[in-house]
Amino acid sequence: MKHPAPLRVLWAHHKPTLLLLVVALVFALFFAARFVLHVAYWHQMQGTRPQIEEWMTPRYIAKAWHIPPDDIRAALHLPDDSRRQTLEDIAKSQGRPVEALLSDLTVFLHSHMAPPS
Repeated sequence: MKHPAPLRVLWAHHKPTLLLLVVALVFALFFAARFVLHVAYWHQMQGTRPQIEEWMTPRYIAKAWHIPPDDIRAALHLPDDSRRQTLEDIAKSQGRPVEALLSDLTVFLHSHMAPPS
């Protein structure tokens, strides 16, 4: 006597459970693919430095570019006790255009850094 296919038996007797299993597998595959894509993206970005933008703080730039925070503060002519300010706030407080500050800081960073590894 021939036995029925296991999938046919499951479908005949356990439709809701089988449908939940399929939905769970689809979700698992979706998140696994998303994870792999994120890992590939961050692996590619490893060793690159972000472009300087007006929303960044001097501390963020120091960490991203691996430069001591004191050097960044000196380049921006900031006091040691300065609070967290974005580059846009710093430019406004110094009475200069943000683009000029970004340009000067970019030149400073490129002149004080070795190429990324």
